[in-house]
Amino acid sequence: MADLTPLGPSPRVAVVIPFYRAGRWVADALASVFRQIYRPDVVIVVDDATPGDERSALETLGDGVTVLTHSRNLGVSTARQTGTEATDADLIAYLDADDWWEADYLDAAVATMRRHPEAPGCYAAVVKRFPDGSTAHYPAKPAMLDVREALVRSHALTTGLLVRRDALMAIGGWRREPEIVEDWDLVIRLLDRFGPIPLVPEPAVNYRVGDTGGLNSQHWRAIRRWRRTVRLDREVLERHFGPGAARRRLAQAFADRHDRAGGWRGAAYACMASLLGPPLREAFPG
Repeated sequence: MADLTPLGPSPRVAVVIPFYRAGRWVADALASVFRQIYRPDVVIVVDDATPGDERSALETLGDGVTVLTHSRNLGVSTARQTGTEATDADLIAYLDADDWWEADYLDAAVATMRRHPEAPGCYAAVVKRFPDGSTAHYPAKPAMLDVREALVRSHALTTGLLVRRDALMAIGGWRREPEIVEDWDLVIRLLDRFGPIPLVPEPAVNYRVGDTGGLNSQHWRAIRRWRRTVRLDREVLERHFGPGAARRRLAQAFADRHDRAGGWRGAAYACMASLLGPPLREAFPG
């Protein structure tokens, strides 16, 4: 824990919002930031080279927002790292441009960090918001998320993640990789280095679920991202679960796609999963 500086009574908070073709939602995301009971010290929007007229929403964000712009599209992970490096705030909260927070989110998250001064960050309960207007609470999450649980299950979504900046810098921050499962990758490296993070139990984070889940291209892109990510994090996986853990985590990704895709595509993903062996969750049922 020597890498982490003790937090003061009123830690400075930065909010980082990656932006790419999100003009129809970003105003709502920012409105939720400025409604916070615990007011952030800086708000940074990182435009990941949104093309042409689609950037128009960024011209009306108003005072109190710093806009940084990539000259070419580098991916959401790099956009978050750009925002992280642009501030020296004690804590950084990440919000996707199509999501939003309830007014008490930052207040509850900072209070959680005060109760757990040894933790490198905290993560939040999430309410899923579907295109048809229906909602669902994200599946039950552990009060303290440790690395073994996180390796198996992707509990921590970026849009409900508050992290100490010094902890982020100690692990190298977000990977500058365009095609990885960037939230899972960051969280497991954070937990592996510093230990568990607490849950903010209040359902104050609204996560917009898109309507592209049935497209095969989306499923296959997810598989590509998982394949790249487990390759990068093979050492962590095998240190905690033994030889073959990376292959078994990829098998789990195929099995998850089977559950979501259905039909003949789902059957194909199930076949690939079976060729890779039992999914990792069978070794750690939770």
